Amino acid sequence: MQKLRVGLGVMAVLWGTAAIAEDVTVAGHKISVTDDGMGSAALLVDGEVLHENGVIYLDEATQTLGGVTVVTGVAGAGGNACGAAPFVLALPEGSAPALYGPLDSCREFTMQVQPEALVFATEPLPSEPGAVWVWNPTTGLTEASPEDFAADPGAGWEAVSSLAQAHPVDAMKLAPVLAALQAGLGADYPVYAERISDLGSGDLTAEGYLGQACLKYTCEADWALLYLHPATEGVFAAWHVEGEIEPHLWPTDTNLWPAEAMAALRGAVGG
Repeated sequence: MQKLRVGLGVMAVLWGTAAIAEDVTVAGHKISVTDDGMGSAALLVDGEVLHENGVIYLDEATQTLGGVTVVTGVAGAGGNACGAAPFVLALPEGSAPALYGPLDSCREFTMQVQPEALVFATEPLPSEPGAVWVWNPTTGLTEASPEDFAADPGAGWEAVSSLAQAHPVDAMKLAPVLAALQAGLGADYPVYAERISDLGSGDLTAEGYLGQACLKYTCEADWALLYLHPATEGVFAAWHVEGEIEPHLWPTDTNLWPAEAMAALRGAVGG
């Protein structure tokens, strides 16, 4: 789901299976990543260990900003619990190499390469704003204002047809859908948003769209459902909170729910 709008003249990078650079020379410095095969890796520059972590990946491409050559990459504990986070290795001429990061975050980041800066960002979600960090040779790595989740004002009910295999977060980017959920759920919206923003999937149905998601570590107990019915411009939501018996519904009157939505709800509650 990582999507970041990129302006003209800006390159965007989304980390996946980045190659580990071993014994490469950049700007006169020997850089290597060692892996002991037991869940521990180290980043070395000119033989000196600058960082140790579970996994360390370096981007193949280097960047030059403000006359400073930089190598970017990600590092983390490894495994599925938390994603690797970006870092910047600066190699200024005539000065010692400097490492900035890794960022203290489990979110997945994209990187924008701008003429004078690197911008690292996570996708804004209904449950939390997108984090934005900026690196440049003058100020180093600093946190910028977060980007709030917002609907696309130009996306209305006609855009439901674009939601094939879309996560429910993408469905909530439709302006009338987000407005209906925020107004209808009121004080319950943050609880719903937390669940619908996490691990999940969705797709078009015969009559509309169905998306479901859950909290990663309590998936059976903390889940949410979103159903859209374009013919009636109806938005239907359900969610469950760990420790509670019954799920929450909106609208609460199930007589208003289309047959498809009710079938999905029965499936979610195991009935």
